[in-house]
Amino acid sequence: MAFPNHPGKHALPSLFQPRDTLRHALRQQVVPDAVVMMYSARLRREVLERYESRRFEAFFGEFHVVEVGSKQVGLLSGFGIGGPAAASVLEEAIAAGVRRVVSIGGAGGLCVGQVPGDVVVCDRAVRDEGVSHHYLEPDRYVRPHEELTVELIDMLEKRGSRVQVGGTWTTDAVYRETRQEVLAYRAEGVLTVEMEAASLAAVAQYRGITFATGFVVMDSLAEEAWEPKGLADAAAYEALNDLFDSAVAVLVAC
Repeated sequence: MAFPNHPGKHALPSLFQPRDTLRHALRQQVVPDAVVMMYSARLRREVLERYESRRFEAFFGEFHVVEVGSKQVGLLSGFGIGGPAAASVLEEAIAAGVRRVVSIGGAGGLCVGQVPGDVVVCDRAVRDEGVSHHYLEPDRYVRPHEELTVELIDMLEKRGSRVQVGGTWTTDAVYRETRQEVLAYRAEGVLTVEMEAASLAAVAQYRGITFATGFVVMDSLAEEAWEPKGLADAAAYEALNDLFDSAVAVLVAC
């Protein structure tokens, strides 16, 4: 059976739109047109300790406006993990006026030799989740915005990060990642596994906004067994902060 169940679902109009949800929530708040999405509460705390910011209620999770010199960037966080949660928040942000988005988070490494703190920028996402199939016609991959992705890579390298560029495997089922999948995806140049990239890239493409995403390796499936040693690693969180700073620098420069 093809997914989604209804043939051609991606081309059909929706019964209601994100703007319907937000109509009374924003109350004339001005939302920056550039946003960083993140998933780690620890990273959010560390970022907000380093930047001036203010918070307002409107979206699922938390929305902060971060001051970057004379400019502002939005920070979306605290909405959970996985494609459905991230896509719903992104839809609301787009309806509020957001047009440029960088998503950053941890990912599992699939390649031997990757270590906690390695930075990976995604050039394509395997659509092994549900959300993207409700937005786009069937295909193996969905790709982030090429120009914004290149700008993120360049900024990371300019700031001294060593960047790996390649595919990611986006899955809804974190506890159903198998040895056979790891070997197959690694053979086609997929570097990481995570839960949001394909969904977010599909929403962005459908809505016509620019989107890029980068990860820091936090754990590993490269040896065909789970190795969680990076989940609390200081180097991994230092790399996540550097990734945030690079994303912000790209967004305010556009």
